[in-house]
Order: sequence, then structure tokens, then C-alpha cells
Amino acid sequence: MKKLFFTVSIIFMITLNIQSQEINVKGKVTDNTGELPGVSVLIKGTKKGTSTDFDGMFSIKAEKGATIVFTSLGYKRKEVKVNSATLNVTLEEDTNVLNEVVVTSFGVKRQKKSLGYAAQALKSEELLEGNQNNMVNTLQGKVSGVTVTSSGGAPGSSSVIMIRGGTSITGNNQPLMIVDGLPIDNSTDSSSEVASTNRASDLNPEDIESITVLKGPAAAALYGIQAAEGAVIITTKRGKEGVSKVFVSSSLSVDNVMGTPDIQQKYGQGEQIVQTDGSINYNLESPLSWGEAISPGTKTYNHIKDFYKTGITQNYFTSYTGGNAKGNTYFSIGNLDNQGIIPTTSYNKTTFRINQNSKISEKLTLSVLGNYVRTNITSTRQGNATGGSITSLLNYPSNVNVNDYIDADGAQKGFYTGQQSDNVYWSLENSPNTNELNRFIGSIGLDYAINENLNLSYKFGADIYDQHSRRITANGSLNESREEGYISQYERLYKKYTSNFIATYSKKLSEKFELNLLAGNTIEDSNVRTDYLTGDGFLAPGIYNISNVSSENQTILERISRKRNIGVFGEVKLGYKEALFLNVTGRNDWSSTLPSKSRSFFYPSVGASAVLTDLFDIKSEGNGLNYLKLRSTWAQVGKDAPIGQLESYLVTQINGLGSTGYAYNGVDVGNAALEPEFTNSWEFGFDSNFLNNRLSFNATYYKSISDNQILSDIRVPPTAGTFYATLNGGEIENKGIEALLAVKLMPNTSEFQWDMNFNFGSNVTTVIDLPGELNEVYLSDSWTFLNSAAGAGVLDASLFSLRGKRAIKNENGEVLIGTDGYPTLTDETYADVDRQPDFTLGISSTLRYKNFGLSFLLDIVEGNTVYNATASALAYYGVGTSTLDRGTTTIIPGIKADGTANDISVTKNQEYYQNYYALNSENFVEDGSYTRLRYVSLNYKLSKKLLDRLPISNLEFSLTGRNLLTITNYSGVDPEINAFGGGVPGAGSVGVDNLGTPNTKGFDLGLKLTF
Repeated sequence: MKKLFFTVSIIFMITLNIQSQEINVKGKVTDNTGELPGVSVLIKGTKKGTSTDFDGMFSIKAEKGATIVFTSLGYKRKEVKVNSATLNVTLEEDTNVLNEVVVTSFGVKRQKKSLGYAAQALKSEELLEGNQNNMVNTLQGKVSGVTVTSSGGAPGSSSVIMIRGGTSITGNNQPLMIVDGLPIDNSTDSSSEVASTNRASDLNPEDIESITVLKGPAAAALYGIQAAEGAVIITTKRGKEGVSKVFVSSSLSVDNVMGTPDIQQKYGQGEQIVQTDGSINYNLESPLSWGEAISPGTKTYNHIKDFYKTGITQNYFTSYTGGNAKGNTYFSIGNLDNQGIIPTTSYNKTTFRINQNSKISEKLTLSVLGNYVRTNITSTRQGNATGGSITSLLNYPSNVNVNDYIDADGAQKGFYTGQQSDNVYWSLENSPNTNELNRFIGSIGLDYAINENLNLSYKFGADIYDQHSRRITANGSLNESREEGYISQYERLYKKYTSNFIATYSKKLSEKFELNLLAGNTIEDSNVRTDYLTGDGFLAPGIYNISNVSSENQTILERISRKRNIGVFGEVKLGYKEALFLNVTGRNDWSSTLPSKSRSFFYPSVGASAVLTDLFDIKSEGNGLNYLKLRSTWAQVGKDAPIGQLESYLVTQINGLGSTGYAYNGVDVGNAALEPEFTNSWEFGFDSNFLNNRLSFNATYYKSISDNQILSDIRVPPTAGTFYATLNGGEIENKGIEALLAVKLMPNTSEFQWDMNFNFGSNVTTVIDLPGELNEVYLSDSWTFLNSAAGAGVLDASLFSLRGKRAIKNENGEVLIGTDGYPTLTDETYADVDRQPDFTLGISSTLRYKNFGLSFLLDIVEGNTVYNATASALAYYGVGTSTLDRGTTTIIPGIKADGTANDISVTKNQEYYQNYYALNSENFVEDGSYTRLRYVSLNYKLSKKLLDRLPISNLEFSLTGRNLLTITNYSGVDPEINAFGGGVPGAGSVGVDNLGTPNTKGFDLGLKLTF
């Protein structure tokens, strides 16, 4: 008993002694600009730690003489010994790229110095600077080798993103989108009738912590089939240990159209009727503007300019972040309300996000992520579509009041006999086009650290949305085939499930060698069901529902698309002296869209990087060379076929005897012998730092060959027994240069800070080979007004070229002129047209002085061609200023049948402009080069002295101007154009201007608070 009492007493005394040595250490962590929240504070040699709060304050119990380690991303690690109860620490910014970490495949973080390929990362602050609502647009001009093109200024319009050009002649040329380690859908519906949005725009930019762009197959080799075009890795925000805060932001934006086409108001309603003696009579029962000169004093209208109004956008967002040693939480709510520049059009988006990470034990972590999105879009018809807004306005001459469209009985009235087109304002009020979407993106993941070397992780994710699109033509339409009303709608249920299992192993083999291994399996299963319904003639006026159409006037089509892909992959990374790295990857896929014998295919990659400044000790600690790394990678990636290409398309047939069955439709023939296509890529580059790491310059040269292409819906000769076919064949070459120059003009110690980035990219995409005797490939979805031109991939020319109506020429390139003085027009390709720019240069700058900040982005796009189909339409209707010379004569350059120069004059009348000028695509091929001030933003943060009097920790005001200046020789409204958006794959419609809604310019007033 005495021994037990003695033992307990000794233990008690030792405990008291230990406790007496512990003190409560309090302090603040700052940098040269102020307090630092979220800094990790850890007692060295223990697992005891905390984090600084939003004011940079911390409190922790520690023994005297213990060492506290302070770490934060972007700052140098600092260790401080405890000598007193008060400890204030200042961290230095770490500009050494040796420690920079980027997110790579499957969310795995790697030191950037170990990568053998180009990858560029952007932080949240950089993404939000331009106040863009579409996540894709946040990358404009900020990543070398990346081009982003908006399809216009209609609410919810899509944007197309391409990395290093395109590799597919008829397939998708946009990169894979990854959110928190899982792929999401970024498809775009057809925009031939109404502007459609790309699905990545469903994400709220405020929720994004960072974006890493993995450029090309080399960077995204482990992601497989979908990553042949590269990958955009999106990491969303998380809660932080020791920090609880509420963030609120709001902004009010006003937008106006960037411009409208110039129109003539000299000649009014009518069409010309040329008499046998050459005189002209005028028919006034016409929508055309080929009438006589408008009498002085007659009121005229600029219908297109008057059509647009000021758009108003309100954007509200709030989030909560918090965390402790056992977990963290991030929750956000956002609402965007965009009232468009066209009356009745709008885009509304509501988002909810929750990210929860919980530490179940020392080794096991659970993560649950969920994102709910609801969007509602009301749009107007565009382009070539019947009832397209601009087309409807062109049908109203400038001496006709387009707002006078209702008669005494309240019905729509026409302004000429036999009018078949609806008034645009009547359509906006009575014939709505709506799109509603409910989407859920979520995942659940487990991460288990078996030991300090081996880690296992599993994640299951789902991307599910229900989309309902409806297009209405109301009762009372002037269109004879639609006067009783018409409805066209589809309902789509999209489901994609992804399962990822990854094992990683890291081991320091010796003092000089380090080994990193990764192995994994992924299973992707997608199921898309779409129901298409149409109804002709409403039984009861004003009830726009398919059930209000008699059954015999309804059509119903259900389409189900299913696909499964299974992949296994691995990576071996060997490091030497943390300066020389070798990386080898391999992946094998099994795809359900390929024939069984070709379903399995393997593709590898090999890369290396060498930090020469460390290997050869040539680093300067002063203003010389601080860092130099060489990198190179070869990679191959496979690609499977679109869904449903193995079998011919069957339709229900009813013969004269009344029997039913399925038969080949004679158009879409399947191909059961398809093989996977492959892209082989090579790249070489370097990263360098100078002047105490205040200047960095990185450059990359790359080349890729995509061969054995899977070509879908290819037009083939009639002798093939079908109009369209799917086959293997064709080769695309991409080569180019990327460069990034980053300059920190002032030292860290200066109150005034000025950073500048220059992102340069130049790419050439060439069609090297096409199957059989094909010399071009195009998709009918990109046909412009009057079918005068379409985007096309042309053999031995650019993938982003054109085909269009051109004058027939002889072998010397001379135009052949007929006896009437006109050439004959035929459809031909352009070998010298490239809708891709020769180069792009994005110049971004950020200036900071005390509490003020100023940033801007200048975007330079040089050498791209634009096809101006809008100008073609203006000329056809007699509305364009190009038709003001009507009545004069001209001689079209060329030679006559006898070989002599043409000397036959023709009159520039309606026949000239409609049958020759507007149809000849050569008249509308223009240089689309431009320089644009994307944004300039001024912000002010309330000083700490003033904030101390308020119950908030941060208050910021901002004023942003967008697209305020554009310098270009393009004759149209805007050279940055993509008529049909992301809905047209392959050669697409980038650089095609076809009666769409122009982009907008405007101002934003913003407010941000943190509690």
C-alpha cells in the first residue's frame, strides 16, 4: 500500500511539474500587408496545433523552450522558440517556385518542379477580377495557349474553350472539366435556333478556390479518353481549421450592346421589278428595302439599334467557412438574376454548395461534397431560325414602324399583303422560348493513410440534371403553317456516375532518391434519356402545353443513350536530389461504344524534368538566374466513338398493307469495324526565374498528331448508298508555342506593388489527311444565312477553315465571266482561311497601394479570319449601307469565254445584290484581328483602423468596366464571335458572324463583406 501511495505521489508531482512548465502562448501572425488568417501553428515534434483566426490571432499551450512552427501556402516556413507568453510573428512571402504545388490528375498535388509538361494555375482572386458569370470566361486571356470565345450577349450564352487548337475533325474539341477530382458535363445544346449555355457555366465562380489548366494529352494522360484536349482542374473552396467566417458579396451590373450594324435609311419598302427596257418598277407589297428613295420629312427608324435595351444583372452570394482539428465546413448560397439586353429575355441561376471534411480517426478522413444548381433561361430566336430576332427586324424597312403590329381587335397585323413572318415584338410577348434545369453534382470520398508512405482513397461521384426546354409559336402567328400555334420541347434526364479508387505510395529510397507510385481504377457510367415532343395547333388559345394539341398532330420521340467506360492506370515518378525527375504513366480503357475486338486499348506517357540550377549549383542568390528547369514529355491518349455509331439507324415503317416494322432510314449507316483513334503529342519547354524571383519566363513548344480519326456523320458520295457515314480515317497536326512572362516590378517591402503577366500562345491546326477522296469535312449545323458558307476542315489547310459559294475560276485563278457579266457561283473550300488566330497575347496587370487596388486585362488576338454572314443578310434585304450605291454600274473582274478581260458592265440593283453579291462568300471574308480591354477594375478596402469600429473584419468596394475598348478593322459589330456556340463540334462556328446577339459592354458596382 505504501509503495502504491509513493508511486502515485511521484506521478502526481511529475504531472504538476510538467504543467507548471506549460504557458498559454498568444500572438498575431502578419505579413508585410497585414494579418494572416488560416496560418498553421504547430508545436514541433508533436501533433498539437491550431490555426490563426481571421485577425491573424492564435492561442496555444506550450512549454517554455518549445519550438512553434508557422506554415502557410505561399509563405516561407518559420520556426520560433517559446520564451514568453506573447509571440508575434511575421511571415515572408515565398516566391521560390521550387516549393510551388499544383493540382494534377485525380486531385493529386505535385510539386510543379517535378512536372515534365506545362501546367498553369489561377487563384480565386484572379478568376473573379473580370466579374464574369460564366466560369469558362474567367480564363480569357489569362492562360497561354488557351482561347475562349463567347457566342454572344444573349443571357446564358455559351462559350467555347480550346487548349492548343483542336484534335478532332467532327468530335468535341473542348477540354475535360474536373471538379474536385470528378468529371462533369460541359456540353452545349444546339444553338441554331436559340442561344444555349454550356453546362460548366452552372458552376458559381465564387465557389472556386483555384483552377489548374493541364495542357494537352501529356498533362492529362491519366484521365484517358476525355482528356485528349487537355483538362481544366477545378478545386472548390473548403473550410479552414481555426477560422470561422461569413462572407457576403453583391454586385449590380448594367450592360449595353457593344454596337449594331450600320444600316441605310435612304431607301424604303419595296422590291425592284426590272422591265424589258431596263426601267424599274417597284412592288410595295414586300418586306424588302429595295424601294424608292424615302420622301424628305418621312419618319424613319433604326430597328436594330432600337431593339436593344440596357441589361441589368444582380448577383448575390454568401458563404460560411469554419473548421477545427477534426473537420471543416464550407457552405454557400448564390443567386444571379440577369435581365437581358433584349426585351423579355433573362437568365436566373441559384446555387447551393456544401463541402464537408471530417477526420474520423488519425488515419481516416471522410469528405462529402454537394452542389445544387437551378437555372431558368428565357431567350429569343437567332441566326437562320424561323422567327429569328434580327431576321425579323430585317423584314421591316426603315420607313415602316415595327412597333405598330396590333390591330383594333388585339390581333397581330402585317404591314404588307401575304406577310408570313411574325413581328419580333409580338413573338417576344407571345412565343416564349424557355429552358429550365435542376442539377446536382456531388461526391462522397474516403481517404485512408495506412502509414506515412501508403495512402488509399476512394471517391464516388454523381452528375445528374433534369432539363426542360420549350419553344412556342402562339396562336395568331402570321406564318401559315403555324397560325394555330406550335410547340416543340424536349425533356432530358442526364445521369453520370463515376467511381475512382487510387493508391499512392511515396518513399525516400535514400538521401538522393525518392519514389512516388500511383495506381488506380475508374468506372464511368452515363445514361441520358431525352423525350422530344412536337404539337401543331393548340385546341384552346393561350394554353401552351402538349396536352392542348390533338393526338394526331403530336409527334413523340424518345432517345436513350448509355455508355460505360472502365479504366486502369498507373504512374511511376522517380526523383533524384529533388532536382531530376522521371515520370512514366500508362492507362488501359475499355469502352462500350467500340466493337468488342477494339474495345480495349492502352496508351502510355514518358516525361522528365531537370532543375539545372540545383543539379549544377548555378543558382544566383542575387539578381541573376535564380531558377532554371528543363522539361519534356511524350504522351499518347486514346479516344473512343460517340454513342450509337456501330449500328445503322432504324426507323418505324408502315407499308401500304398496314403492317409495321423497323427499317434502315437510308441516311445514317453504322460501322461495326470502328477502331479507337489516338493522339501522340510531344512537348519541350523551360521555366526560369531571375532578379530574386521577381521575373519569371516560361516557354513551351509542342506538336501533336491525331490519326485514325473517328469521323461521324460524314457526307459521302451517293454511290456509297447513304448520305452520311461514320468511319475511321483522317489526321490532324497541331503545333505551336506558348510563353508566360511574369514580372513583379516592386520589391515585397514596398507599399506600392505592381505585378504584370504576359500570356502568349500561337497554334497551327492542319488537316494532314482525310479518308478516300474527301478534301473537306463540314457539319451542316454551321451553315450561315442563304447557305452561303459554313465552317469546314480542309485537306492540307486549317481545321478551322471555310467552305462557301465562290466564283468559278480557271487554272490560273481567273474568274470566269458569263455573257450576262456575272460569274457562276459554286460551293468550294478556302485553303487560305484560318478562323484561328496567328497568336494571342493576354496582358494582365495588378497594382496595389495601401488599401487601393487596380487591375486590368488587355487581350490581343491577331490573324484570325471572320466570316460576316450578317453583312450578307443586310445586303440581301437592302438594309446594309453597302447597297447605297444601287443604280450604279460595275464590271466584275475576270475573263470572258474568249479569254479576254471582262468588259461587260452590270447594274448594282436588287438582282446584283441578292443573286450575286450576298451569295458570294468571298465578299464577306474579313480579318478579325482585335485588341480588347477585357476589364479594368478599381477596388478599395476599408482600413483596419476603421474596421475596428465595425462588427466586420473586411469591407471592400469595387467598380469594374468590361469590354470598354475594342480596336479592330472588322466591319461588323464584334470580331469575337461564335455564331452557334459550343453546340457545333469539330470545325465549329468560331469566327462565324451570323445574325446573333452581339456581346455586351458594361459596368459593375460591387460590395464584399466578411464577418
